[in-house]
Amino acid sequence: MATTPAATTTGTVDIALVGATGRVGRRLLDLLERQRGTLHPGAPRLRVVAAANSRSFLAVPEHTPPARIADLLAASALPADPLALARAPLHPRIVVDCTASADIAALYPRWLGAGIDVVTPNKIASSAERALAHAIAAAQAAGGAQLHDSTTVGAQLPLLATLRDLQRAGDRVERFEAVLSGTLSYVLGRLQRGAELSAAVREAVQNGYAEPNPARDLSGEDAARKLVILLRALNHDIELGDVDCVPLVDAALLDEADPQRLLTRLEDADAGWRARIAVAEARQECWVYRASFENGRARLAPERLPRAHAFAALAPCENALVLHSTYYRAAPLTIAGPGAGIDLTAAGVLGDLFAAAQRHRGAHARDAAAQPVGVAA
Repeated sequence: MATTPAATTTGTVDIALVGATGRVGRRLLDLLERQRGTLHPGAPRLRVVAAANSRSFLAVPEHTPPARIADLLAASALPADPLALARAPLHPRIVVDCTASADIAALYPRWLGAGIDVVTPNKIASSAERALAHAIAAAQAAGGAQLHDSTTVGAQLPLLATLRDLQRAGDRVERFEAVLSGTLSYVLGRLQRGAELSAAVREAVQNGYAEPNPARDLSGEDAARKLVILLRALNHDIELGDVDCVPLVDAALLDEADPQRLLTRLEDADAGWRARIAVAEARQECWVYRASFENGRARLAPERLPRAHAFAALAPCENALVLHSTYYRAAPLTIAGPGAGIDLTAAGVLGDLFAAAQRHRGAHARDAAAQPVGVAA
């Protein structure tokens, strides 16, 4: 007698993971391993059926513990093939993208259009040029799938979700200021505690607050992408090139492609930043990499702010948003907390993954209810 597939009878949702051997991908697999056997009865069960990185592809053998997947992928002889993630016989319901790859982001419309949800901390797609952004929106509308990208801004902080809720509720955001780079928040916080710039950046890389090559953080590009994502959540038609972005260090220093040589070259900026910190201390000020939106202008720059400013109290690595709107006119809405790090990002991705899985688990339940007993879906 034919039996109903496991995904239907148990509520298991199959997922594919891109970037499985990266820092966030590995941590996500650790979290999935810890979740095994501890979920409450109503929670969806997540099963990784495929994994990939920039070099290899793996069709994950059935019953493989999540903790083994990264090592199996590293040993796989199959060449990287992101499109294979969603091909038969795998058919995952969700693709999780833990890369920072523009090439992977370009595949989102294909996956979404096929009804596959995408969960990601990758900022490229949500801050992409209009052509890709519109293709992603059209694919979601056509396929019914969703892009879950809440961790693209502030890791696990509810920054993006809050702005989307305000937009849906009819609020009009008049202006806001924010600290959006956990990396630069950490670096400037360490500088103001006596560290040299080059040493602070090295620490940020070692602690997982910055990418191995921190050029995107130091240039302001990473924070600028986050600002674009927030403004798009408020229905502003904006692109990365529309943001006035001032880097933390001379842009010429950031041309170095080799991470170790870049970190060495940053020593050239130590003296200049030591002097800036001294001036700020003498004036009872502090340095903050501040994002702002007012009168239609989006800007990012390192700025000196008075110690009485709300951002002056932020701990290294914290993000913050102070928002003025029609609903928050009497007093601004303020959200603050740690906004970077591998653990927080992976935990936020897992939360988005469960949210996406609930939709598919509900679909499985409806399919199962519609089937005669003993007939496969």
